[in-house]
Amino acid sequence: MSPMTQSRPHQPTHHWPTLPLETVELAMGGSVWRVLAVRDQDALLDMADELAQIPYGYLLWESAVALANWLAGHAALVAGRRVLELGAGMGLPGLVAASLGAHVWQTDHEPQTLAIAAHNAEQNDVGGIQRFVADWRAWDHTDQYDLLLGADILYERAMHPHLELIFQRNLAPGGKLVLADPSRPQALELLARLEHQGWRFELFMHAVTLPLTTGAPKPVDVAILVGKPVGSTS
Repeated sequence: MSPMTQSRPHQPTHHWPTLPLETVELAMGGSVWRVLAVRDQDALLDMADELAQIPYGYLLWESAVALANWLAGHAALVAGRRVLELGAGMGLPGLVAASLGAHVWQTDHEPQTLAIAAHNAEQNDVGGIQRFVADWRAWDHTDQYDLLLGADILYERAMHPHLELIFQRNLAPGGKLVLADPSRPQALELLARLEHQGWRFELFMHAVTLPLTTGAPKPVDVAILVGKPVGSTS
């Protein structure tokens, strides 16, 4: 069953980029979450000529909804923990983690996506989240976290070596890596490589249906992958 309840066009009160932003309402974990995001991927692609690069981070992805929903069902894993959300985009998983009592840091390479993530936290009355802009290819952040989160961050093979270094450097001893991905082949390739290096993953499937702007909504099966290096205590 989809967590989606409704969506409506955003009435801008901030100087966001000229994008088709909408506030989407999602029911999960006993709460209704209001998330400002782009829902229409086709409209975003239509703007490609006007943008330096297509800002996929502004989209509401099924993987982000699945990861947030999974976190809402695992409060004991999250409460009181230090959490880093990689490629935060609109920030929904980190927002849910913070509401469960986690100490959350969100990072993205795009400052405006983090600004919208901050707006989403504000409109859901969730405070205390720290945010910083960073590029995985020039990563110099050395803090360690109990949980590393990532929703749909494995789609580009060129980024995998950089992400591997981040997973190794920034996951605290005994910590867990929690990723959400719609089972893309390149994501499974990275997981296989990590397992060869001594990681072990548990797999949970979660179906998410987001309404389309045209046509019938289609469910997407999202894999939630929970991993840690072998020998790491839980």
